[in-house]
Amino acid sequence: MHQDTPRVLSIQSHVVHGHAGNKSAVFPLQLLGFDVDPINSVQFSNHTGYPTFKGKVMNGQELWELIEGLQANDLLEYTHLLTGYIASVPFLETVVKVVKALRDKNPDLVYSKAPA
Repeated sequence: MHQDTPRVLSIQSHVVHGHAGNKSAVFPLQLLGFDVDPINSVQFSNHTGYPTFKGKVMNGQELWELIEGLQANDLLEYTHLLTGYIASVPFLETVVKVVKALRDKNPDLVYSKAPA
């Protein structure tokens, strides 16, 4: 892998109201010069710390379909992987597959897990 701009695949939550997950990570990383491709592991109305929240949770199969689409177009070229909120064991198992696929393309991949 040889490129000038560091590229991040960010698999994290997204909230409509507030700042968490991808909503709080993408812009600062872009300001630091990273090219960031976000995948929203969940899409919630607000942070789960509120009394009520609504939204959708992505499953492992849906995540893998996105990865396959990137692979099919030779777009799976990342220097960094950032993960955050993971809602289920099957989703986590798919994230492990993603790490393997990215490391197959780039053995020097930097992987960071955001605190939950």
